Amino acid sequence: MPNQIGRPTGETDTRQLLLHQARLLFAAQGYQQVSTRQIAQACDVNAAMIRYYFGDKAGLFEAVLIETIAPLSQLLQQQLHNPQQLPPAIFIQLYYQLMGQAPDLPKLIFRSLQDPASAEHQIVSRVFGRFLQQTLANLQQILQRPGVLWPGLHAQNAVLSCLSLSVFPFLLPELVKNLLQIELTPAFLTQLGQHQQVLLQQGLGPVGDDTHA
Repeated sequence: MPNQIGRPTGETDTRQLLLHQARLLFAAQGYQQVSTRQIAQACDVNAAMIRYYFGDKAGLFEAVLIETIAPLSQLLQQQLHNPQQLPPAIFIQLYYQLMGQAPDLPKLIFRSLQDPASAEHQIVSRVFGRFLQQTLANLQQILQRPGVLWPGLHAQNAVLSCLSLSVFPFLLPELVKNLLQIELTPAFLTQLGQHQQVLLQQGLGPVGDDTHA
């Protein structure tokens, strides 16, 4: 759930409010266009609080990325040691839930990685690179478990399918979203996540009959 907006009542509230507003502003306007003063004003706090908690704008941006993707990373780690298998689509649904709080953030990450000369590229590649390396390895291990995929399907290709289904809705151009008449609201993302689960279960995993034999 997104943090509630309002005046902070303590240090934890202040830090979380800064992270929340920074995520929204970075996603909507881009890293370069957002100032620490603007973020502080949105939180109704002094800009010195950003220096206190994060050092500078780069430190705040890095914290936004780390704390946004942390729940998905934790779920993958837990599932590796969980004897009860969860469907791969649960990770897509969690990704939708997390990114649904700031649906422009995946697009910001994608843009940042396209320009190696940009200030945010180093931050995104460092933080997101570590996350992707861990996520891809963990998800591939999960998909390699017996009975998860149809015989003959490769876990590496299944990982790519999961990534594509996760990320692509957030990268859709406005023209396509308008033509399809969709908006990345929490309700739509919940419905889409349920659709993706059915798609993955029927397209990648056994369904208990001979239709795919």
